[in-house]
Amino acid sequence: MIRLFSLSLFIIAGALWSTLVLGFPSDPGYLLIAFGKHTFETSLLAFLILILIFCLLIKLVVMIFVWINPGRFLRLAQSFDKRIKANNKRDTLSGLLYFARGNWRSSYSLLTKSITNEEEGIVNYLAAAYAAYRADQFQDSLKCLEEAERRYPEKNFTINLVKSRLLYDSGQAEEAALVLAKIQKVSPNDLDFLVLAKYVLLELKSWREMGDLLPRLKKAKIITSGEEDQIRVQILIDQLDKIWSERKGESEEAIQLNLKDLWKTVPKEFRFNEQLVKNYVSLLIKANAQADALKILELAINKKWSDALITDYGKQDFKEEAHQLAIAEKWIKKRPDDSNLLLCLGRISIKNKLWIKAKSYLERSINILPSAEGYGELSRLFDYLGDSEKSGSYMQSYFNHIGAQLSEISPAREKES
Repeated sequence: MIRLFSLSLFIIAGALWSTLVLGFPSDPGYLLIAFGKHTFETSLLAFLILILIFCLLIKLVVMIFVWINPGRFLRLAQSFDKRIKANNKRDTLSGLLYFARGNWRSSYSLLTKSITNEEEGIVNYLAAAYAAYRADQFQDSLKCLEEAERRYPEKNFTINLVKSRLLYDSGQAEEAALVLAKIQKVSPNDLDFLVLAKYVLLELKSWREMGDLLPRLKKAKIITSGEEDQIRVQILIDQLDKIWSERKGESEEAIQLNLKDLWKTVPKEFRFNEQLVKNYVSLLIKANAQADALKILELAINKKWSDALITDYGKQDFKEEAHQLAIAEKWIKKRPDDSNLLLCLGRISIKNKLWIKAKSYLERSINILPSAEGYGELSRLFDYLGDSEKSGSYMQSYFNHIGAQLSEISPAREKES
């Protein structure tokens, strides 16, 4: 087939040559090309010259192309690109080595210098941001993260998680919480997100948000059962405080009712919690529900002994001094060497104007365990009795101990010793 094609070309070329040689001198030939309404006509000689010029131009272009050799330029460009990438990788590696050594300024400088490397750019941005933060260049740190967020929007979650962490570590917990709120829908159960959110919300005491987060923390096993109980107690305390702060304009009866309704929802295991009982009792007293407060406090003490609650029992004004004295004296029979209970009895005795009892209980208290509050109450007692010398002596002992604020109690006017 190839031979037949070659033979045909040879015959055609021979015929054309014969025609030109034999007939061209007398007749230069005529060529007409028609295409639609357009025609092109010329002599055969001019057409052949045009073809010859076209062939020469093509050959010239090919010669120039071969001489220039664009492949060489391509290889040169590739070599230059490889050199740039190699330099970037070298700077990145050096920057990370400085990072590991804690040389934050050098690390930041090298990592930002090689940040154009698309393959490793996100790592450079994050590492440079942390290095700048450690080098006390917090604004540069934020700029790195903002630029990373612009260039790598698909890595938004990780970038903002790092930003939130740096904000939290720099003492800007509120700003950190705002960043976390922005990204929590992306991956709300991410372990790193949950750990950071826990610390941020605890720092801000955002108990309502903490309540929403708690089930996920528990499922991820990020908190212990003890931590969970403490958080739940704080959530309840926050709810009680909000009833008081948000309903101040309402009647005392309405506030009392709301407090009691919330208390009914408190799980049994928390009803004797020291912090929660103290808070609830304090709010009941503010709402002028002293009888309910006293009942709750005594129930909690009888169920689970607490020095903090005993202190409140002696300090708070329940307007039931005689009843309190009788109850506390029952307790002291079971705990005769409890210095804190003796201090409580001394305070209740002062409220009842039982000076001798008060003196006896307070002296027994400081003999068992000297305390600033014990000395302070004795000083105040002797001041009531007009013995300024003893009052001053006990006050000096009070100042010699760690300062503790004296409670604002005064003896009941109608009682007698």
